[in-house]
Amino acid sequence: MPERSEIQLIEAASGGDIESFGELCRRYYAAMVAVGYCVLGEHYLAEDAAQESFARALVNLRNLKNKDRFAPWLAAICRNVARDMLAKEVRQKSNEDFSQAAGQGDSKEDEKLIRLAIGKLPEPAKELVVLRYYDGLSYEQIGSVLGISPAAINGRLTRAKKKMADYLRCNGFPENRL
Repeated sequence: MPERSEIQLIEAASGGDIESFGELCRRYYAAMVAVGYCVLGEHYLAEDAAQESFARALVNLRNLKNKDRFAPWLAAICRNVARDMLAKEVRQKSNEDFSQAAGQGDSKEDEKLIRLAIGKLPEPAKELVVLRYYDGLSYEQIGSVLGISPAAINGRLTRAKKKMADYLRCNGFPENRL
């Protein structure tokens, strides 16, 4: 059986087909965890935010007017859920705990500096860095999730990497590893 398009899945799910909605969840789960992670800084909390986002999306799917904007709509729901979790102080972490995936340095100190550099970025830039470099999504996949063009992604990632490099340089990160 050929894979159904996103629009077909959304239309079927809007009509009450739970299996179609399940397929949408499978397609976007990792991306929503990444979006939640950017806000919450903890993987298990990000998973909770992603799951809550899917529950809210299921309830409100019939209200989605522009079906080709499902992924950005879902990402906005996830951001709001994650922010709600922070506002309720379910668990608030500092920027030092932002990324467990920053193990690209040679030492614990390098890892800490990388986490701090990512933590200094504005939230939209953090999302791009996590989606691209930690989740390994392509520009097209990121564009689908966030509703922005590949050119915009490239420009924003370039600026984010420059800010991170400046921060790392000012804090003693080895120049030859930037």
